[in-house]
Amino acid sequence: MSGDTADARPITGEPRGPWANPIATNPFASRADMERAVVDLYEPLLPFVVDDARIRLGSFGAAFERASGELEGFARPLYGIVPLVAGGGRFEHWDRVRAGLIAGTDPDHPGYWGAVARDIDQRMVEQAAIGIALAFCPDEVWEPLTDEQRDRLVDWLGGIAEFEPAPNNWQFFRVLVALGLERVGRPLDADAVERSLELLEGYRLGEHWYVDGGLQNVDYYVPMAFHTYGLIYAAANDLGLGDDDRAARYRERARAFAADFAAWFGPDGAAVAMGRSLTYRFALGSFWGALAWADVEPAMGWGAVKGMLLRHLRWWTDKAISDRDGVLSVGYAYDNRTLRESYNSAGSPYWCMKAFTALGASESHPIWSADEADHPVNGERVLHDAGWLARTDDQQTIALLARPAAALALPEQASAKYRKLAYSSRFGLVGDVPDFLGRIVTDSTLAIVDRNGVRHVRLGVDQAEIRVVTLDDGSEQAVAWSVWSPCPDVVVRTACWFVDGSPWHLRAHRIRTDRPVSTLDTGFALGCDAPAVPDRAQLPAADGIAAVRTWDGDSRIADLSGSRSATVHAPGVDAGLLYPNTIVPGLAADLAAGTHLLAAAIAAGDDVPAADPPEPSAAVLALFD
Repeated sequence: MSGDTADARPITGEPRGPWANPIATNPFASRADMERAVVDLYEPLLPFVVDDARIRLGSFGAAFERASGELEGFARPLYGIVPLVAGGGRFEHWDRVRAGLIAGTDPDHPGYWGAVARDIDQRMVEQAAIGIALAFCPDEVWEPLTDEQRDRLVDWLGGIAEFEPAPNNWQFFRVLVALGLERVGRPLDADAVERSLELLEGYRLGEHWYVDGGLQNVDYYVPMAFHTYGLIYAAANDLGLGDDDRAARYRERARAFAADFAAWFGPDGAAVAMGRSLTYRFALGSFWGALAWADVEPAMGWGAVKGMLLRHLRWWTDKAISDRDGVLSVGYAYDNRTLRESYNSAGSPYWCMKAFTALGASESHPIWSADEADHPVNGERVLHDAGWLARTDDQQTIALLARPAAALALPEQASAKYRKLAYSSRFGLVGDVPDFLGRIVTDSTLAIVDRNGVRHVRLGVDQAEIRVVTLDDGSEQAVAWSVWSPCPDVVVRTACWFVDGSPWHLRAHRIRTDRPVSTLDTGFALGCDAPAVPDRAQLPAADGIAAVRTWDGDSRIADLSGSRSATVHAPGVDAGLLYPNTIVPGLAADLAAGTHLLAAAIAAGDDVPAADPPEPSAAVLALFD
């Protein structure tokens, strides 16, 4: 293989939508388009209503009882329906919602959801959506009920005060239920609500970030849970609910967070997909709409917020989010349960309806009249609190992570979802999924293989931070730095950084090992067609550059150490977040006991220039001294 491509002929193109994608024809250019999308996403569920209160979408299981999964299908669409109606739009199926509330909270009805009967009960999650409905649409979900039906609904919601939600973003569910009950004059236990509010304050990270509670993860739960729920709280405060001071705090944190969050998206609206719960799909963009619902204008202005939201929604219109009947599948860009979490039921994906929070803002709100502005971020941004370096160009955003997730065991595929060295909005992550011979290869990862053939990657870290070094020309270079021990007797120091004016980013590792090990350092994965992969193991390259080209673009990793072999690998089927078949370039080396410095340049895009990759600066390599 030369430095050009591993397979010189372009691999045939991946077929794209519309499949049965219910938003496939939506241009997402206006408020009316978003209103239509809520209805188009909801109506495919109607044939699957069971016993008035449950929506039964699949036969596979989740980590909770079936009733809770069928409650998800009922409750989660409310995240789109409620702002649609609160902002003045129309929804024609309130009769179905009311019938569900009546049946689902009646112990004598076959559709009964069951009571919250323990701490961390899955029903608590769905109770929050019902709380929001009570807070903003009591004319539809409260006033038509009889006194007996209201009492049963209140009793059912009361379980979230009697038992404890999980010590993470779940604490907001109790708060949202409390807002709804306050609106209808049936307050929740005030001490329990205050306890949740104080716990949420304890999850703060820096000025306007959060960690996901006991998990200590920094991921999309920061914008799509903590900030989105805080903004819904603020919108409810405008109705006289909740606490004024807390609402003001949530508004100010969200305003400051917006500039950081913009760096998580590419110019085409694609998100840097990492972390858990990616099957919630366009819920990743819910923060942008929630800003409008709470009327919180960040410094970038409403035109930029509108652009961030609408571009993200448009990105999803040609993805295979539903294969046949318009019901959303579990997966990301296609039906894929390989990368799901065990708490994903068939109804779980409908948290995507959070993306329509902007509809809670009235038609006169300036977000609707503003001209859609271009992506507000260009170039490199340092996100110190998250432990990220992010760079946006005209094709994508790439994030280099210093600090992986703190929770080692959670969730499934945690090393792939949280612990890679880089993530891209253009090229999706690859999970730790074996191929048919049992081999595991993923993207953007340094893997250490011991003499027993056991593969080890970066999990926890002993040290992680964004370091800033001064280069020879006096300029400053931000570096994502981590120290980690993947297995006994092996310590790795890793530095990742961008090169100004170059499509490449650089990566260096100093590996100290007391025993012989093998290593594989990989670049970004491309989508491909499985029959066209020329060799499922490796293709050597004399110039030390592993390069692949498919209809999905170019991906390269170049050895700057002079000691590694170029390889190309095909991960297991359905390992890719964006495509079921993928191909990954890599650099392999066998290391003797001792200390070794390995360096590489990595790039991926439409067409990576064939020019020589940049060399690491002495100032950055001095970090290893």
